[in-house]
Amino acid sequence: MNVERPITHDDPDITIVIPTLPVNSHDQVVDDLHNQTHDAVEVIVVNDPEKDICEARNAGIEAASAPIVALTDDDCRPPAVWVERIVAAFEANPQLVCLEGSVRGGRTYDGKRKYVGCNLAFNRKEALAVGGFDSDYAGWRDDTEFGWRMERDAEGHCMFLANVEMIHPNKPRARIDKGNENRLQAGYPGKYNKIILPNTLLGRFNDWLWRWGFWDAVDRIRT
Repeated sequence: MNVERPITHDDPDITIVIPTLPVNSHDQVVDDLHNQTHDAVEVIVVNDPEKDICEARNAGIEAASAPIVALTDDDCRPPAVWVERIVAAFEANPQLVCLEGSVRGGRTYDGKRKYVGCNLAFNRKEALAVGGFDSDYAGWRDDTEFGWRMERDAEGHCMFLANVEMIHPNKPRARIDKGNENRLQAGYPGKYNKIILPNTLLGRFNDWLWRWGFWDAVDRIRT
């Protein structure tokens, strides 16, 4: 397994894990991470053509030295304050176990509880406790399934912060996998079938229901 550590720290607050392939360059994203305003950072690049994206992410999580792990992709551009804002969110919220942020550029995301893998941070211990990323979903919905499992099984809460922003210059490389989509709907019917309306009264009420486990209880009843 090819695990690279282009940025090291004696006592990192956070480990950034970047899954990639030898045919893809990760130089630019690593350069951006060198220029972060928060410098207690470790960066791990899992550069292994034999591993799917879930296996690569899990290898990075296992190898991480920090209590917080954040994910991004090899074609993304983290703003200089990205790491600082992630660390601040976890320091301000001791029960926070999973944090999703916004995405701009070739892909846009504004927090619909889909847990986009190019801008996702979590408590390393809790991520390992729930089993990490599931290769059955590799390539499509693996990040969403992981986030929903963290909501359901981890000891703590999940949240979205718009100011934790990632720039995704290119169009996403992932393609819709109907089998994975059907598998996600079957495994999480309550979550899957709820439409979130951000910044509305209904959306905030539904988010409250979700945060306090109502839809997890619905899933357990239905399955």
